[in-house]
Amino acid sequence: MTSRQVIVAGVGHTAFGRLTGRTALDLETEACRLALRDAGLAPGDIDGLITDPGPAQGVLQGIEPHYVRLGRTLGLAPDFAGTELLGGASSVSSIQRAAMAIGSGLCSVCLCVYGDMALSTEGSFAYPRGEEAAFGFFGATGLHALAARRHMARFGTRREHFAEVAIAARAHAARTPHAQLRTPLDIDGYRASRMIAEPLCLADCCLVSDGAAAVVLCAADRTAGLPARPVRVLAHGQAHSLGTFSNPEHFDTLPAARCGPVTLARAGLTAGDVDVAMLYDCFTIVVLMQLEAYGFCKPGEGGDFVTGGRIGPGGALPVNPSGGLMAEGYGGGMLHVVEAVRQLRGTAEGRQIAGAEIALVSGHGLAMNTHATLILGR
Repeated sequence: MTSRQVIVAGVGHTAFGRLTGRTALDLETEACRLALRDAGLAPGDIDGLITDPGPAQGVLQGIEPHYVRLGRTLGLAPDFAGTELLGGASSVSSIQRAAMAIGSGLCSVCLCVYGDMALSTEGSFAYPRGEEAAFGFFGATGLHALAARRHMARFGTRREHFAEVAIAARAHAARTPHAQLRTPLDIDGYRASRMIAEPLCLADCCLVSDGAAAVVLCAADRTAGLPARPVRVLAHGQAHSLGTFSNPEHFDTLPAARCGPVTLARAGLTAGDVDVAMLYDCFTIVVLMQLEAYGFCKPGEGGDFVTGGRIGPGGALPVNPSGGLMAEGYGGGMLHVVEAVRQLRGTAEGRQIAGAEIALVSGHGLAMNTHATLILGR
């Protein structure tokens, strides 16, 4: 077994939104070709393929044919292939899986792809959760509303704290030309947002989008001739909490509390070394809980930590400077990786964070069961 340094060589993504007249396969193919062009590579250079099929393809339509269909369309014959199905942690997990495959010599250039038509596919996020569906317990919103209510009861967190996360996301997105929600949000607008599952209103929830994004990873010894500055994969890790309702502490914290600090330590870093935090933001409460889990603040202090625009543009810790899932577009977590790479390359244009050298990317999925952490460096 070998142990090669792994770098991100290319990134690419389609538009995000309601993309009528297109298919998930069409979008994924476009994103892959853009990422390959960014890396200065051709499909024939690819010997690894990992896919994240998203909620509609992965949950509703089944995953078995996904990487086979995409690989056939691209004309690939990889030595290593597979599909990740960890909910919102799938994209970051696919990057990890590719890094391990390259590091161990199973492949040299691996294409990681997220793509789905979640907005155009009925029921992508509306599935019921057990017998509690009779009381309105549908989809991810109801589940995370329980976590939000728990956080409020334990720590005195207020809806105004959730609002800070949503407002920051919109402020970041206003500086991102391809973002879906570029209209600024203020506290009055937040309070006027209709309730979805108390205490979470529409402004607390991420977007649902059609779209695709892709990332090309390769061994560092193949960087000669690459057109863009390579970004190093410094460390990665996962943790999972599989008990859900059978675990009385399930809504108290995230698996990120176990894998986050450990992954930072593997890179020889602490939370204080992070310049860009790309935190999976399916709901505002998840951002607060991750800030606590990763050690940016203590448990229960997430609300106070984000107050005063601290995670917005020009804040002490810019979180999701492209707007994230809440305002850029729902990219399954792969858009978070793309933005981290752009920030570390110094190519994020009007939203560029000066001197960015370390980026943390997280993935959070299913019923708060899965978490994946990725540390990237310039």
